[in-house]
Amino acid sequence: MKPRPILAVVAALAVATTLSCKRHHGGGGDAVVAPAVEISYAPKGSTPPVVMTLNIGMTENVALSAMQAMYAKVVTANQGLWNVTEGQVRIGRVRFMDNTHPGSKSNQYGSLDLSAVDILVWAPADFNGPGISYVIVPGGRNGHFMGLPSNVANTTFLHELGHFTFVLSWPPGPVLIDEYNTLPEDNACLMELTFSPLRWCGTDNHLSQSSQPRSCWSQILLDNPAFTYSFTNTAPAPPPDPAVEYTDTP
Repeated sequence: MKPRPILAVVAALAVATTLSCKRHHGGGGDAVVAPAVEISYAPKGSTPPVVMTLNIGMTENVALSAMQAMYAKVVTANQGLWNVTEGQVRIGRVRFMDNTHPGSKSNQYGSLDLSAVDILVWAPADFNGPGISYVIVPGGRNGHFMGLPSNVANTTFLHELGHFTFVLSWPPGPVLIDEYNTLPEDNACLMELTFSPLRWCGTDNHLSQSSQPRSCWSQILLDNPAFTYSFTNTAPAPPPDPAVEYTDTP
């Protein structure tokens, strides 16, 4: 069935989009948008601020309200990401589409076409692992892919964004390994299980483990020398909400 036109809610400065269908502008008529190069994570050697665009697919044909509910989770996660990176990484635009992989289960990622998405969202009944959410490398539209249940908690979403954005994992996967897999537990790190406070471990609080010999921030700064870390774990001002577009299949 032919998709409906995209419903666009612009919460930040508009940028070009690679979607092939037309975008609806309130009161301004339809306009064809030219494709543009986009970034969906922070590649090694990135210079801040990194502003990501995420293509998020809802696997089933869902109501627009379900995509809007997921967008609310993205807004909250974006605020957390901006803070834990001390104002250096945020989500600038999100594109939602539904009916992307109907009938699939989350553990089937190896047999699904993930070339158009960065994140897939399953209903909780269809999410059967790996874990309660996951990131795989390589995979997805630009080499990083995240699988989530629609009821994902904000702290879990932020944990996965640590894997997704900076590949915070030792050793890498394809399904990325968590810091909490080996002792001692480093409870002051989002890559652990307690998520309190909201921060990644640094040289001030990292507990060395065989799976993670250096702190998360040591790894980020090693991979991205242009980044800085001042141990505040907060940004000086809140980020703008990501611009959002919805492609709702009838």
